[in-house]
Amino acid sequence: MWDKRRFATYIASNLCFDASTLRRWIKRVRDRGVTLPIYIGLAGPLDRTRLVKVATKIGVWESARFLSGHLGWFLRTSAPGGYDPSRLLERSASALADPASIIEGVHLFTFNQIRQSEQWRQSMLASRSWEGSSRSRAWP
Repeated sequence: MWDKRRFATYIASNLCFDASTLRRWIKRVRDRGVTLPIYIGLAGPLDRTRLVKVATKIGVWESARFLSGHLGWFLRTSAPGGYDPSRLLERSASALADPASIIEGVHLFTFNQIRQSEQWRQSMLASRSWEGSSRSRAWP
């Protein structure tokens, strides 16, 4: 990112499912002096079947290294009620709201679950007071 900062206008992060990892990553980016706005890569609502299909298609099953480092996450996420993008945003709220983080919004990965993702997005917009925020167009 440091080398690309002169050519880019923003950063879109990879998917992240862990609030503490996300907060540490944002801090590392800012500690390095990168000041580009960030869009957080966020998976939309996924049912367990879709999660397993996506993981298989992107090669997660073949990666022993991934599973050894993320097995607990995968088990929690694939359990009933395990993954909810709202919880990740809520657990990351302090870092996302910090003006020093320069978080511009989210990049929502839908995994072809467009209807569910849009329903979730509309629900988030209706339940939060994003209006007043300079970031209201982007969140979530």
